[in-house]
Amino acid sequence: MPERRIQELERAAARHWQAPDTEPLGEWLLRAAAGFTGRANSALPLGDPGRPLPEAVTAVETWYRRRGLRPMIVLPQGAAPDHLANHLNERGWVPRPGPAFVMVADIAGLPASPAGVEFTTEPDEGFLGLYRYRGQDLPAIARTLMMSAPWQAFGSIRRDGRAVAVGRVSVAGDLGVLTAVEVDPAYHRQGLGTAITAGLAAAAARRGATRILLQVETTNDPARALYVRCGFRDSHRYHYMTAP
Repeated sequence: MPERRIQELERAAARHWQAPDTEPLGEWLLRAAAGFTGRANSALPLGDPGRPLPEAVTAVETWYRRRGLRPMIVLPQGAAPDHLANHLNERGWVPRPGPAFVMVADIAGLPASPAGVEFTTEPDEGFLGLYRYRGQDLPAIARTLMMSAPWQAFGSIRRDGRAVAVGRVSVAGDLGVLTAVEVDPAYHRQGLGTAITAGLAAAAARRGATRILLQVETTNDPARALYVRCGFRDSHRYHYMTAP
């Protein structure tokens, strides 16, 4: 069933970007990481929270406010509990900007990995010098999140000794996930997006992954087009709701 498949993907993806502060709420998962990234600072509402829906949402609100964070819940399309979105609307919760697609691919169907993608086990100066989350400098907790998967590696393509394309790949089980992919604007339209994507996917395959997943905002048409050309297809959408 599509709902079960989406839930399985979302639970698997949660292992690749693990907040340092987590707590179960029944089958839901509460996550906090000083406010850096939506995935690490939102409740993942899959399955039964172990209490009536209004009480579960109140528990979410209390948990995040105790940590000085605005309460937030991610809603994977087709997998969140029935009536949750309507209930949040009734309580005055509002959508956070930046809905996104989850895209997936079989690694065997992706382009061959080119030569020249270098890997490190931790984000080095070149990686940190290029990667920006939503155009912002990275807070200290970003490193904790980037090193939170069972296994991860940081790829880069260099020109004249400088990183011009970077990305993080992580693996848990048979699933690889791509995050923090960035290409220097001065090197756009030179095939580096495809090259770093293929190189990261190949690294995941070497660790036993057969599938690969990534998230891309619905408005990022150039990135979506690149990933479609590489062999990725949409799985589902998600968006965040935040408390008033």
